[in-house]
Amino acid sequence: MKVKFLLLLSLILTTFVTKGSHILGGMLVVGQTSQDSTAIAMNLVMDPQGIVPPKQYVAQYEMVNGFYDYVGSIELSNPITSQHQGMNLVIYTSDYLDLDSNKYRFVANHCCWGPVTNSSGSVSSNFIISADYWHIPNNSTPFMENPLWINIQVNSVNTMKPVWGNFNCFFSQMDNDSVNIEMDDLLSNYSTTGSFVPQTTFNQLTNYSVSNDSISWTPNTLGRYATGFKITEYRNGQKIGEQRMQWSFYVLNSTVSIDENIVNRNMEYLIYPNPSKDFITVDNDGIIYNTLGVKVMEVNKGINNISSLPKGIYYISKTKFIKQ
Repeated sequence: MKVKFLLLLSLILTTFVTKGSHILGGMLVVGQTSQDSTAIAMNLVMDPQGIVPPKQYVAQYEMVNGFYDYVGSIELSNPITSQHQGMNLVIYTSDYLDLDSNKYRFVANHCCWGPVTNSSGSVSSNFIISADYWHIPNNSTPFMENPLWINIQVNSVNTMKPVWGNFNCFFSQMDNDSVNIEMDDLLSNYSTTGSFVPQTTFNQLTNYSVSNDSISWTPNTLGRYATGFKITEYRNGQKIGEQRMQWSFYVLNSTVSIDENIVNRNMEYLIYPNPSKDFITVDNDGIIYNTLGVKVMEVNKGINNISSLPKGIYYISKTKFIKQ
């Protein structure tokens, strides 16, 4: 009886859902500032008609005897909204988590996908993004440094590059680990057996390629299309994490007037003192991001007051500093 009750409770709690038909894509990120300070960020892209809820929920699983067991739900709040190619970018963050040295899986489950051209059953499918995370020292998952394009031009080669690199990258990995990105399915659900269920009516994009150098697509039909990406992280040849993200593309006749919203966050900065408690001096204007890739404040060339920041690790572009 207890087992049945726990299973029912698991089914209820792991399907915290928000009306997701306005969600166009997203990614889960896990950031670690110390072994005892780890948090989650949910990055979503939404159409402007969607209401941004004040909170989101992520299901947490922990590896037990080779299987991911459901632990509970994690609340994410404090949404930060910006714009990209006419859409809303929304970032939610959690409080710090108390994690053991183990393997974890975090899954966000929303109902439902809106209609997409390459999957006739999308409206009856849930929106699923996830992050598998090994809680070991100095491990944060990759994050989206700049959002992928949403608007794509028909009958043209649309190439996003570099995916990883030193200038205007789309994704960043701050731990010097190895990473690999590949195309993945458009997902429908996350099963009680721990499997990611693809949409059965999903057709992968044609004339489309994904590599660690670039993401390229030459579409020949207008419409809204969706696909998945899988990012795997390795340390010393051993897998230490995996993220499944979902994304939409709008194929248009022209994207000439659309701002790609790409900024250079790959400059090397001189920051001193480092570590610092109250003030830092930087050699150029910039933006401070935390380990989740969330913008926390802007800085100007010269002396800047950072006393309001919590203790932890931060980045200005790809230059790391420690706030004591």
